[in-house]
Amino acid sequence: MSTSLHDTLAGPAADARSRFARDDNGYLQGSTVVHAVRLQDWLGVSVPGPGCHVGTGGWDFTRFKPTRSPVDCGRCAKSGMRGTTDDTDKPGQLALDLHT
Repeated sequence: MSTSLHDTLAGPAADARSRFARDDNGYLQGSTVVHAVRLQDWLGVSVPGPGCHVGTGGWDFTRFKPTRSPVDCGRCAKSGMRGTTDDTDKPGQLALDLHT
């Protein structure tokens, strides 16, 4: 009996999604950088991943872990993704420091 790759990955992908609460940020195991979390398509299934789409260094999407720490990824911040763990830390207009 054979199963499709999608069927094989559906369970682990659902488990990965269930580990993250709606307002969690995430980090890659072995790193201290905290990213905004966005669902990403991975081989036909949706999995949580870094909002900035930084490479995860492998195929193991379970290395991305939830955290309540604030986003400190420069790429996530530069693109306006700041996570949702802090009410004052929402995407919006970036302030520009203009010197005249």
